[in-house]
Amino acid sequence: MSVKNDKEFDAKLMNYDGDRYDIVVLASTWAKELKKKQEYKNQPHAVVIKVALDDILTGRVTKDEVLRISKENLEAELRAQEEARKEAERKAKEPMRL
Repeated sequence: MSVKNDKEFDAKLMNYDGDRYDIVVLASTWAKELKKKQEYKNQPHAVVIKVALDDILTGRVTKDEVLRISKENLEAELRAQEEARKEAERKAKEPMRL
């Protein structure tokens, strides 16, 4: 972000009239989802948090969207873990081949 954008960002953050605790939690959740994207994987966490805050403050992403995406990704991760557990159990039951 440029200096001009930093000033705009600071102004948006200071003028935010909602619950600041909620926006911090929401930005952390959104940052976690952003980190899964290729373009943010190697970015420092502070940069991703700032992008997440900016996305929320500017309305590029809504609270409902963040929660929906986070829920969908969590459910997919849990399904993948369950499938991996079942596969490990299945392999453990197979007789060992020499």
